[in-house]
Amino acid sequence: MQPDNPYRAPQVELIDELPVRQLPGWSVRQLQVLGWLALMSALGSALMLGAIFASTWLGQAELEQVERYTRWLGLLLMLLGNYLLIRLKSFIEQRFAARGVSWPVWIIVVLALISGVMDFMVGDQLFKALSVLTIAYLGLMVLMGLGITWFGVRLLRLRLTYASLRIMAWLSIASGLMFASVLLLPLAILPALAVCVTQGLVFFRGAAELQKTAS
Repeated sequence: MQPDNPYRAPQVELIDELPVRQLPGWSVRQLQVLGWLALMSALGSALMLGAIFASTWLGQAELEQVERYTRWLGLLLMLLGNYLLIRLKSFIEQRFAARGVSWPVWIIVVLALISGVMDFMVGDQLFKALSVLTIAYLGLMVLMGLGITWFGVRLLRLRLTYASLRIMAWLSIASGLMFASVLLLPLAILPALAVCVTQGLVFFRGAAELQKTAS
């Protein structure tokens, strides 16, 4: 086919690639550490979930000890998750010029802090009987689920992002809807674990991209 043939297929890129930006204040090592912390968060959540399931076969003394450990682990994972979410917000705002992610992120962080403190202080009393604390806790879960869903929708609206970030967006929406439904609350941990993994992949992708830019 001749180069000047008017009927030839267009020789253009059908998918634009987002140009790699300089990221002042970010380093390859910093992004790699954040990636590993996200994977550690997923591992810690999986261990806590396993300990909860295993506690059904334990005696009373062992059960109290496991509950004490999981309570502290849950508090640490909540603080780590909030930190990673704030750092992710900063990264995507700078890397992809993301807009509209601050509100859902800060709503998630504040509600996670409140619910995390409640779970740490009176977690063993929340579901023993229906009370004001139980209703308040479930209300926080609904609001946090809506915040997580909002955050996932905002991520989906970003153009030309990493594949791992889009997967994280869909997983966040699934997790958020499960939180908000209350009935599916026990199952929400599964997509939440996957969110931690994809969050780590986002940080690792950013580190690889920054390393490639610097070389």
